[in-house]
Amino acid sequence: MLARLLVAALAVLATYEVIELWRRPSHKLARLDLPELGLAGPAIVQFSTPFCAPCKVARPQLVAAADEADIAYAQIDLQDRPDVGAKYGIRSVPTIVVTDDAGVVLGKWNKLPANGEIHKAAELARAASWMR
Repeated sequence: MLARLLVAALAVLATYEVIELWRRPSHKLARLDLPELGLAGPAIVQFSTPFCAPCKVARPQLVAAADEADIAYAQIDLQDRPDVGAKYGIRSVPTIVVTDDAGVVLGKWNKLPANGEIHKAAELARAASWMR
């Protein structure tokens, strides 16, 4: 009985830590309008420009993380879509966002995150979409 209680307490603590890990305060970038961006499900979204070298370096890693988690990847060119950059307050590139199927932002980075971090966020996005 005590062992079950301990396991349950550890599970709750682990869940709380995962939720806190992905909580990123942002007043403009709390939710994405997925249909506006041409997306219909959980996704990794990279806001970039054509002349951004770090954006080009990040793309293969983000595509691999999206493929592994079986979610979509989208690259939004802010030169073609300045309205999107203004709407979400994107001030630097690359800005990388992981979102669930409702458009809720689960993770946001202004640079390429550690490889494991983006994979965890992508898995979390896929799991969140299954729970709905």
